[in-house]
Amino acid sequence: MRIGYLDCFAGMSSGRFIGALANAGVPEQILQDAVDALDIGARLELVHIKRNNIATVKAYISFDVSENQFDISQDFKSFFEDNQTENHKQILGTIHALISNTYLPSKAKKLILQTFQNLAEATAKVSGLPIEEISFQEVKALNTIVSVTVCCVACAWLKIDQWFISPLNVGSGIKKKSRGFLPIPSPVTLELIGNDALIYASGPQKELLTPTCAALLKALKVNYQPCPPILISRIGYGAGRMEYDNLPNFLRLCIGTTTKDNNTQSAIGEIVIIEAEFTKSSQDALIELQTQLYAHGAKFVYTVPIYSVFNQMSDKVVIFSLPEQADAMRRFLFERLKTAYVHWRVEKYENLIHYDENVITPWGKIKVIIGQLLNNQIVSVVPDKVMCQSIAKAHDISIIEIEETVKRLFFSGKN
Repeated sequence: MRIGYLDCFAGMSSGRFIGALANAGVPEQILQDAVDALDIGARLELVHIKRNNIATVKAYISFDVSENQFDISQDFKSFFEDNQTENHKQILGTIHALISNTYLPSKAKKLILQTFQNLAEATAKVSGLPIEEISFQEVKALNTIVSVTVCCVACAWLKIDQWFISPLNVGSGIKKKSRGFLPIPSPVTLELIGNDALIYASGPQKELLTPTCAALLKALKVNYQPCPPILISRIGYGAGRMEYDNLPNFLRLCIGTTTKDNNTQSAIGEIVIIEAEFTKSSQDALIELQTQLYAHGAKFVYTVPIYSVFNQMSDKVVIFSLPEQADAMRRFLFERLKTAYVHWRVEKYENLIHYDENVITPWGKIKVIIGQLLNNQIVSVVPDKVMCQSIAKAHDISIIEIEETVKRLFFSGKN
């Protein structure tokens, strides 16, 4: 089982969570694509900084006023900043419409919408009002929508099976609101974390756990029980905006897998391999069979001819299927091929993470495809073949020389 553990000794904010997710290996392109999918003129900048002599990532969200989308941003801001509006339910509906119309992964959309639903319900309960009458004062700007979206997309990409969390440092003191003063942690925050969370206050008199993060933790169904023993494969540190004298202001994220023995293999999933033999078929029939299998959810299909000592010819189909689709795949083979038997076995697999980066070279920016293991070790760097061929032709240089230069510049930039 894949575990995510949040170490909240300094509380938690969405900005620190984004930084920790990026520092733990979520590709920056995944995060940037999430921002771009909202199409509201937002920008995300990730900066590598030292905090208490620890390498961390700090996330900045801004909005480009030169973009055409800025008018949309102003419309959204009016929803969150106008406390006098009578149509408060429209705020939640507007968020729902914005997220539903994006090209984000379905799991991420569900997490985002559940986060804002949690926030709305908790605010309504604390205020003693129906949900359609709340002022949603906890959400005050577009950057909240952007930060929640980035967090949820990154969490969905990591494919965590279960989240665990340390006792929460929620902060202390009093904070000023538009309609008065509230204690820290806020009533909405306490309502969201429920009765299971262990909380305490240490460090500066500040709000260390925001209501938005509390709503996100609830959407992630975080387990407040002690984290089980895990083999850690990734660690990420996300820095906060301020530095405190008596508290390291960053969030630590640990990702790993549970284990029952000393096996340290980083297999992250299982695949079912299904095989069946059938009467020799034409090339068109084999193509049609593969097409049907892919339509039924096969991850990979191939066929091979079989020659027996009895001078009989037949074909064998080999299918790679997810475990939850294996039964349906076997039934299809029995019905479609009229075969007498089907073999299958379960094997472990590990995904090599792929993402793109641009490398600055003497010939301009060249895209490279990076292959990375779960422990963040980069095992392959492949320069874009088309770009290298074009440069080689234009400058009369060997393509091998260009590729080697790009790789060297890539690794020198990482050191």
